[in-house]
Amino acid sequence: MTTFIALYRGINVVGKNSVKMEPLRAMHERLGHKNVRSYIQSGNIVFAASGTAAAHAKKIAAAFAKEFGFSPKVLIVAAKDWSALIAGNPYAKHAAKNPKSVHVCICAGEPSASGLKALLTKTGGSEAFTTGKSTIYLHTPDGFGTSKFASGMEKACGVPITARNWRTIEEIWKLAGERF
Repeated sequence: MTTFIALYRGINVVGKNSVKMEPLRAMHERLGHKNVRSYIQSGNIVFAASGTAAAHAKKIAAAFAKEFGFSPKVLIVAAKDWSALIAGNPYAKHAAKNPKSVHVCICAGEPSASGLKALLTKTGGSEAFTTGKSTIYLHTPDGFGTSKFASGMEKACGVPITARNWRTIEEIWKLAGERF
């Protein structure tokens, strides 16, 4: 069995698309997932199962739509890849000082670095980013929520993304690490 991390995008955001974590964990258990755990209310689920991340993403998306009546984007990452994501953080010094100023965007495909560079030039903000394998590391010293760059990233990079701040990345790893 492999430990996976499911990241739901677009649930429990500003009171929209509300989903309690208990029913979400129960749905994962009905899908045959083992050791299902969640972290905070924004849709971060750790589970163990056989198979591939891509196969789980399809099954989870279909089950979620049937159970909750809408279809958020679900991105699945194997725990071994999460470990590499943590080790590869180019903004680790910033994360140590202020973990909410560093985000990792998990991408459903490879992000366009040139599209992101053009966006950063256009917005002229203080942000810095580095692309990785299906990831974007982002440092937002002036805040993520007010960043014009952050709000335009998905369109600029050309693939669906979901972002988590560094504190959340570490907490999810603790959950996954217990099973990895």
